Amino acid sequence: MKNSKTTRIISIVLGAFLVLYAANQFLHFLPSGYGKMPDFTRDYLDAMLPFLPALYIFEIILGLAFITNKWVPFLVIILAPLSVNFLIFNLANGGWNILSAAFVALLNLVLIYQYRDRYKPLFR
Repeated sequence: MKNSKTTRIISIVLGAFLVLYAANQFLHFLPSGYGKMPDFTRDYLDAMLPFLPALYIFEIILGLAFITNKWVPFLVIILAPLSVNFLIFNLANGGWNILSAAFVALLNLVLIYQYRDRYKPLFR
């Protein structure tokens, strides 16, 4: 890792964002309208509704682990496919929530780059 203080700050910011975003889905303390979205997207989200609380609980657990600096290199790998999925979903559906998706993906990418030496054994 090049700069552990910067990495730590990015990890805390990413964790706080994940916790706030997921907790807001339960507690509704921040305004969060999905705005205009295609009908097929609304139908998809309605079909996924029973599984979303589990996803949000998982996001809260990930966020708290990022904040407490526990298993961050492992968590970055776990979050990578989720952030890519979040980006693709938003791009395919008109980009109605692209800023938050891009924010999570960017921070995740920076952390992957910072911990790249830890992943070298995976590619031998």
